[in-house]
Amino acid sequence: MKRSEAARYARWSAAVALLLAGMTTAVYLERGWKRRIETTKAPPAAPHDVTRLSSGLTFSKVEQNRTIFTVQAAKSTEFKDKDDSLLEDVKITIFGKTGDRHDTIHTQSCQYGKEKGDIVCSGEVQIDLQSAADSERAAANPQEAAKVVHVQTRGVTFDRASGIAKSSQRVLFHFPSGSGEAGGVEYNSEAGTARLLREVRMTLARPALQSAKRAVSSDATAEEVHVKGARLDFGRGTRAMHLIGPAEADTRGQRLTAGEFTLALDPAFHAERLMATPGPNAERPELTFQGGRGVLGMSADTLTAEFTPQGWVTKSDATGNVRGSRKVDLEEDNFAADAATLDVWPKVGQPKELNLSGSVSLQTQISKTRESRVLHTNALRLVFGGEKEGGRSALQHAETLAPGSIEWTDPEAPGTAAARTKVQADKLATEFSPEGKPKELLATGNVQTERTVAGRPVQTATARSGTAQLLAGGGWSQMDLLGDVRLKDGDRSGRAEHVVFQRAAQTATLLGQPVVRDATTETHAMRITFLQPTGDIRAEGGVYSSDFSAKGSAVQLAPAPLNISADGLQANSKTGRALYSGHARLWQGDAVMEADSIELQRESRTLNADGNVRAVFPQEESKPGSQTIATRRGARKPQLWHASADALTYWEMENRAHLERKVVVQSAEQRIRAAALDIYFTRSAAGTNGSSGTLGAQQISRIVGTGGVIVEQEGRRATSDRGEYTATDGKFVMSGGNPTLYDGSSGTTAGRQLTFFLADDTIIVDSENGSRTLTKHRVEK
Repeated sequence: MKRSEAARYARWSAAVALLLAGMTTAVYLERGWKRRIETTKAPPAAPHDVTRLSSGLTFSKVEQNRTIFTVQAAKSTEFKDKDDSLLEDVKITIFGKTGDRHDTIHTQSCQYGKEKGDIVCSGEVQIDLQSAADSERAAANPQEAAKVVHVQTRGVTFDRASGIAKSSQRVLFHFPSGSGEAGGVEYNSEAGTARLLREVRMTLARPALQSAKRAVSSDATAEEVHVKGARLDFGRGTRAMHLIGPAEADTRGQRLTAGEFTLALDPAFHAERLMATPGPNAERPELTFQGGRGVLGMSADTLTAEFTPQGWVTKSDATGNVRGSRKVDLEEDNFAADAATLDVWPKVGQPKELNLSGSVSLQTQISKTRESRVLHTNALRLVFGGEKEGGRSALQHAETLAPGSIEWTDPEAPGTAAARTKVQADKLATEFSPEGKPKELLATGNVQTERTVAGRPVQTATARSGTAQLLAGGGWSQMDLLGDVRLKDGDRSGRAEHVVFQRAAQTATLLGQPVVRDATTETHAMRITFLQPTGDIRAEGGVYSSDFSAKGSAVQLAPAPLNISADGLQANSKTGRALYSGHARLWQGDAVMEADSIELQRESRTLNADGNVRAVFPQEESKPGSQTIATRRGARKPQLWHASADALTYWEMENRAHLERKVVVQSAEQRIRAAALDIYFTRSAAGTNGSSGTLGAQQISRIVGTGGVIVEQEGRRATSDRGEYTATDGKFVMSGGNPTLYDGSSGTTAGRQLTFFLADDTIIVDSENGSRTLTKHRVEK
């Protein structure tokens, strides 16, 4: 090897050795630096009382190969001579005995007792209650809203053996449709239930609604229900919250109180159904609606409210001894029933429809007028307006769904008779004004009415249907009954197609072929009116009356019904007075009477006819052997007398009629004129059928005229101040003044008294010179 090559080889070897030495030094320095860094980052040395530090801890409770719960901790520290271990970042997952839950308890640090298995967490603790299915859906779709009940508190103790977690500290909780707070919580992992121990308060919030056309309401209180109670039990599996009371639930316009509440949640954990019961404190549930015009309240043994998914109350059910009230302005309603259902207008929270069933009674008192009304039925439906937001809930329609009755009581006032009106029917319906005031009552099917006025007989009526006009201030003004109306007022009864009752006048008017009857009479007219306070009866248009009484009528002129027709009638059954006016006409047997008016007085048995009086009366039969001109001519009909005057009065008890002013009476044979005239009657022994004890017809027995009496008879004319006619012997006696008889064939005869007979021309003249008799014989042609 050459020297130069050996030198190059030596230099190269030295360089390699130097490089290797540098690399060795660099590796050494690098490892030293790493050891220093690791030493700096290493945790401090364990305290002297710590026996072991663990980076993680997990243990579970397993029954029959099923995990009930699992406890996980990120770090565990055991201490010398102590049973407790410190667990950090603790999470307890509860699966339940059936594995259908996925509840979790999470906190930062806890003390774990190895001997008893207790876990005590003094810091903040979060408890989430969730089903296993919801947990899986949330893991698969994080965007979906979680269906979790979240509880937050402090100082929780978890018993590993029983699976119960407890805390006495303040508790905050929330779920998808609400949130709240309480004092203390107890969670049972095996049963999957949570109990809030005291002073529970929560808010049920309606979900916010987003719309392109409508923004979310800024009035948050309108979207919330505030609930409070003494204790709350919650079952995650049943989705039920049980609130022990006294419990209250309030919204802006509603308030519910009870001994306890049970709130059922839907699968999305929104409020679905709230049931209120008396509970251990026996505090009956009571629901109140506060509207713009008044308050509606309802109480019962059980009250149930149903919610929409949006959180609005849609319906409330009440069962068991239901009681309620409604106050609007100056009107107060009180109702009672076995059960009730209240439908509510969505969004506005005002009553929409109230249905009452079972022994329903509704009583209304009007403070201003002091009137009252009471409704009884077995089923009642009330319909309210107020569907518009900000609008007032006003009653629009009410109807019975079963036969019912309504009764009005008029207020008592000085000088006014107390009155009561009752209407019952198969169905009653009432319409109300936009202000909620009653307008009209409609009754259909088997309608019956009853009107009672103090001191007067009860007035009753039946019909097929009826309507009543109602006053805004209470009571009714007019009532119409339609269809085969039958009316009874004391001893009188009536029938018509239409009857109109006027409350102020206290009248009942019969229309449509009306007929009125009492014990003995029957009256037809176009229009008949009963005046209840006085007992009067008025009839108008084509009045026709018949009296069928044999002895009880005002007059008995013949053994036949007494018939009267007129344009109008005014009568009173109590006083027994009946006044027929306008073309009045009376007939009974052969007796007939016409006048402008005819008045009958039942008590005094008197008849008064006034104005253009025309009358026909039969004459008593002549004595055996005596003959009148009519009998000589073979007449078989009874002798009738026609009378006319301005006025006539007939006294049944005296068998006498008195005629005044322009009096004229005449038969087929003679005429008598006088200023006044009295007709005396005698009654036949028996009636037309000859039966004993039956009153016969009244027949003229004697006629006495006074004041310018004029008697005319076939060419003879007699005048005097007084004239008397005797029917049995056809005799006239003229007296007073200067009695004079004018005869076309025998001249004039005068005397102090003249007596002449219809049967012949015998005249007895009584004068100062004595009596003499003039006899002439008629020659029949």
